[in-house]
Amino acid sequence: MIRRRLECGRGLSAPTSFLKVQASTEMKNQDPHSRNLRLNRLKDAPATFFITKSLWPKKPALDAQSRAVVVSAFRYAVVHERIVLAAFVVMPDHWHGLFGLLGNWTLLRFMHDFMSFVGSKTVRVVKQHGTEWEDGYHDTKIKSWKQFNYIRDYINQNPVRKGLVRQPEDWDAISFREPDIIAAQWPWRFEEE
Repeated sequence: MIRRRLECGRGLSAPTSFLKVQASTEMKNQDPHSRNLRLNRLKDAPATFFITKSLWPKKPALDAQSRAVVVSAFRYAVVHERIVLAAFVVMPDHWHGLFGLLGNWTLLRFMHDFMSFVGSKTVRVVKQHGTEWEDGYHDTKIKSWKQFNYIRDYINQNPVRKGLVRQPEDWDAISFREPDIIAAQWPWRFEEE
């Protein structure tokens, strides 16, 4: 797979119309499993997603100020009713989010808007470290409560597992520090209930 990287840090995903055409063209030449793998990016039905967005090459370029930019983007998305947020963490070289989309937001559109803001605010510090935001992201559609709880714990323990802090609450860019934007109850059911 070829990674296409953009110099300015903005526009980190292709326009929706391009991806729909590309997705339908690619699906014809793939096996049945991979054909449906990324279709959730184009749907606007309520769903819960686990997203990972990384720097490439992976370098610890995100300082406290850059991490705060990502946190502010999550806050904006919640306050403006684009997402319902279950958990997030911003690490020195990537971020994770567990969220559901609201209204008519598709994952593709949300990630484009989110990373256009984040990319424009972090491009300088990221470039100073000889890295940039990876084009694209890793997404998983959550299908069960077991998976949801596992992913939420994985996100919350990430800074501890990496040896950055002893307790998740000690990390500066994590759900525990922003309880007012984390959903108290999850509003949707999962496919495998």
